[in-house]
Amino acid sequence: MDEFDAITADLQATARAEQEEQAREILALADATRDYDEVLRAVPRREVIGLAFFDGTSLRGRVLVVGRDWLRLAEVVEEGGAARARPRRVHDVRLAAVVRISRESAR
Repeated sequence: MDEFDAITADLQATARAEQEEQAREILALADATRDYDEVLRAVPRREVIGLAFFDGTSLRGRVLVVGRDWLRLAEVVEEGGAARARPRRVHDVRLAAVVRISRESAR
């Protein structure tokens, strides 16, 4: 490999690294601006879901009510049995605070 090939390979690697960094920034921005309002409104009542929030906390519970800009979630320990029937706590959550949703099916 001559000097020209080495310089060309170095420039290509630098360009590739810059493109990857730009892609990471775009994906991070998309995650930060993603709107889950419509997704949460479509979740049926009594379904158990997991939510992650901007501050890094997470919550798992049964959907009780979905309002215009809020959600009432009954925190549960397990999806079945007595733990599902009796919630530990009830939380009112702002839909704008949600950054990730997980739906687990026990069926």
